[in-house]
Amino acid sequence: MLEKNKEIILTGEEALEALKEIEFILISLHKMGSFYADKPGAVEEYRRITTDFIDNCEVTKRLARVRTIISHHFDDSIGDDDMDDMERHLLDLKFWKPASTEKTHSNTGKFSFSDGVIDQLTAKRDELLMVFTDQQEQTFLITFHKLISFHRLSSAGSKVCDMHEEKTSTLSQENVCIDPNEAITTYCFKSGNGETVLAVIASGYSVERI
Repeated sequence: MLEKNKEIILTGEEALEALKEIEFILISLHKMGSFYADKPGAVEEYRRITTDFIDNCEVTKRLARVRTIISHHFDDSIGDDDMDDMERHLLDLKFWKPASTEKTHSNTGKFSFSDGVIDQLTAKRDELLMVFTDQQEQTFLITFHKLISFHRLSSAGSKVCDMHEEKTSTLSQENVCIDPNEAITTYCFKSGNGETVLAVIASGYSVERI
């Protein structure tokens, strides 16, 4: 960990904003749990109410705001492993995923990466998770599957003008040994001046709005 990241300072206003969001979510979920605790026959209703609360009250956006309040105080300088301190610390997190994800491993070609910002990257053993915000300020979780390698040339918060795909690339040939029978794509994210800010080598990606 970088020396300057061993201690971060939040302003009182920032801390109160984060606490406000956490309190709203925590107490609301507690009230729902308490209300349905004595209604064992209403499990399906409890699940529906909880899901509606998460969706209608935009819980993911509230938590994303808390994450932003905390994370923007960290120095996101990239180390020799192409990760910053936050990405490295989150590397072993096991995120929820559907029981079967094979059908989501390929790119459907329907998502546009133009004019957005890469907010965060989290590398796992065989996946790369990207939090991406488009020009309409909608936030998406992009999961690159069967990750082979990635090379980041700019820090988190990089603006992306476009993304194009390459079936073969110098980057992939230099860094990994690829089975010629494996369907592998290099995803190159470009800035407004045409420079590559991120290159990801994977079998495909899936998109989820958060």
